[in-house]
Amino acid sequence: MLDFIKEKKDVWEKLLTARKPIILYGMGNGADKILDWCESNGVQVSGIFASDGFVRYQQFRGFTVCSYQDIIERFGENILIVLAFASELPEVLAKFRELAARHEVLAPHLPLFAEEDTVSWQWLVKYASQLQQVYDKLADEQSRKVFAAALNYKLSGDIKYLLECETERRADLTTLFTWTDDEVYLDLGAYNGDTVQEFLELTGGRYRKIIAVEPDRRNFKKLEKLHEKLRNNFVTYQKGIWSHSEEKGFSDSGGRQSTLMAEQKKIVSVDSIDNLCCNQIITYIKMDVEGVEKEALEGGRETISSCKPKIMAAAYHYDADIFRLPLLLWQLVPEYKIYLRKHPYIPAWELNFFAAIKRD
Repeated sequence: MLDFIKEKKDVWEKLLTARKPIILYGMGNGADKILDWCESNGVQVSGIFASDGFVRYQQFRGFTVCSYQDIIERFGENILIVLAFASELPEVLAKFRELAARHEVLAPHLPLFAEEDTVSWQWLVKYASQLQQVYDKLADEQSRKVFAAALNYKLSGDIKYLLECETERRADLTTLFTWTDDEVYLDLGAYNGDTVQEFLELTGGRYRKIIAVEPDRRNFKKLEKLHEKLRNNFVTYQKGIWSHSEEKGFSDSGGRQSTLMAEQKKIVSVDSIDNLCCNQIITYIKMDVEGVEKEALEGGRETISSCKPKIMAAAYHYDADIFRLPLLLWQLVPEYKIYLRKHPYIPAWELNFFAAIKRD
């Protein structure tokens, strides 16, 4: 089964069988989830440390949070460090690399959504056929390396898989895609306009049209400030993206992680790509829509099939997206060449598919 899966133990088995002190790095929701699992499974955690700038020797879940140096003085070098928070900051990622060079370091893959079915031995067996199909059909060797690394990491928690396959987002956008002065850009999950700015840099500020979609009211206000500067051929919608038009619950958190959630009291309008684009020619779609990428593609069947735009789609919100998004894209546009890239972030966030057809 799946020859590219190299791991023999999953992360939880590694914690259960650890013969060295288990030390958590970081506090917050991630640490709570890991400590809850450890307590439920009889796994002893020996200490918690934080980055030097955050150490105040406060209490967290019965532990005094100390510095890394305190941990080394107490336990020595032979420890198992469990990363309990996420980061894309270069200085933090450098710290993770430094720790991984000196100790065994694990970063358990935790679901972003409570109902998510995450990578496990059973999950790999269940979806083996789809996973193999996508792995075999990806456009280049780097994509297959990233695909295998993401799954091996999610199973094992070993961050070496992520560190060994990272590339830079800007470099990928310029090498995997070609850009013209005639782009029509659909930005789904436009946040505060940062990815519109990215698009302007890629095209030298020359384009035919920008359509930016962002449901969060605070983010949308920031996006509108950019809209005021670029009113020429720039349209904004304060909406969520979905497979069709309706209203849905929304977390409205004001950050990057605002999500469509049925139990939320805040209600937002959502709409489909096909309705928003209404037979317009679209040449590039970026979608990072907090877990509804599949629904977004479903609602863009006509636009994507007819326009065959370049697409960059986030693939990390649900584990199943690593196979169901490319399979859906190939269903819509069989000639798509699809690449998978991992941009700097631990855990396995910023995992993105790039889809394009070969153009002469």
